[in-house]
Amino acid sequence: MEPGARDATAGAPYVEASRVKKKSSKENKQTTLAPSEQTSTMKRLFGFEKEDISSWHRLVCLLNRPTDPASLGIFRFLFGMLMALDITQERGLSHLDYKYLDGAPVCRFPLFNFLKPLPMDWMFFVYFVMFLGAVGIMLGCFYRLACLMFISTYWYVFFLDKTTWNNHSYLYGLIGFQLTLMDANRYWSLDGLRNPRKRNAHVPLWNYTLLRTQIFIVYFIAGVKKLDADWVEGYSMKYLAHHWLFEPFKLILPVELISLMVVHGGGLILDLTAGYLLFFDATRPVAFFFVSYFHCMNSQLFSIGMFSYTMLATSPLFCYPDWPRRFFGHFPEFLQPILPFVSPAPISSSSCVYPKPPSGSGGQQEAHAAPKPTTPSFKHKFRAIFTILYIMEQFFLPYSHFITQVCTMETC
Repeated sequence: MEPGARDATAGAPYVEASRVKKKSSKENKQTTLAPSEQTSTMKRLFGFEKEDISSWHRLVCLLNRPTDPASLGIFRFLFGMLMALDITQERGLSHLDYKYLDGAPVCRFPLFNFLKPLPMDWMFFVYFVMFLGAVGIMLGCFYRLACLMFISTYWYVFFLDKTTWNNHSYLYGLIGFQLTLMDANRYWSLDGLRNPRKRNAHVPLWNYTLLRTQIFIVYFIAGVKKLDADWVEGYSMKYLAHHWLFEPFKLILPVELISLMVVHGGGLILDLTAGYLLFFDATRPVAFFFVSYFHCMNSQLFSIGMFSYTMLATSPLFCYPDWPRRFFGHFPEFLQPILPFVSPAPISSSSCVYPKPPSGSGGQQEAHAAPKPTTPSFKHKFRAIFTILYIMEQFFLPYSHFITQVCTMETC
């Protein structure tokens, strides 16, 4: 659900390190030892206790646990920016007149073979709406409307031609759909400037759970698909070893071993383990290095548009949600007005379920600042059900070829 467990209380407010009063060495020692004595191993590893999933009520509370919106807001900005660039490239805006030539043979998607391109002038309008939606997502401006503008036109263009299908284009549509349901405009957004209730407000944990699980599936299923004879024996991509990117490896290995061990073996191991390594605190720095190196290489090896950069943008989602506050806190003060928030603690939100403060925890000032406890409502339960069903569906879809085999010669 949430990597690590730095805060003992779910949704604990962020406090800027430079503004915390220094304590005596004795106090520091006590506060250092306290979490290790009170926090279980499961809490430190996974971010929640075993009791949090012991009943439906507790699971709903866990999935709707208040979480810092900072990391989600940064990802929203990067995703919207990359999709705006992608529209002019892989989506085909730059060669629209050639992409939709009248009378050109097209292979339709099963169940969507009724979709046809609009006249050229209207197709330009469709792409313009998609572009505005991507920019709106990036800026967090009229966020829900921008998401609907983007995904409605994106999926329409996606389903127009089956021959252009690829995994990462499908992934963009899934992420756009997920962001439509999330509160990703709670941090560093124009909506937050217009509405104080949205500005720097908590988001429920399921927002992060969906995105993290989706990226885990991307890596893991890619690794599972590589467990065939051609890939394991080093035949699928053996030509890649001759690329200039592998010149450093040629100093110690022959080309044949580079193809077998680095290209095929390294790609297989990375895909199978990346999702796990990114999740845990101890292995995340190593995973960041190899995943970043992997995607940077892919951006040079293949013509895959914004995919490598989009995957790079997803990696920080596995960090603690408040990482942007600590990161941008190191910038000079004169840049703070244009940078994301650093010091303010997130405010309460109706999208989250707030637990009762533990008995005997802190003084009157902490109790006064803590949000009022809430009980799960129907919308919280519904979102928990949706999260579970969506994750189950995403694990099932890579093996649903028996459903899509209904394609006939009429559709292709």
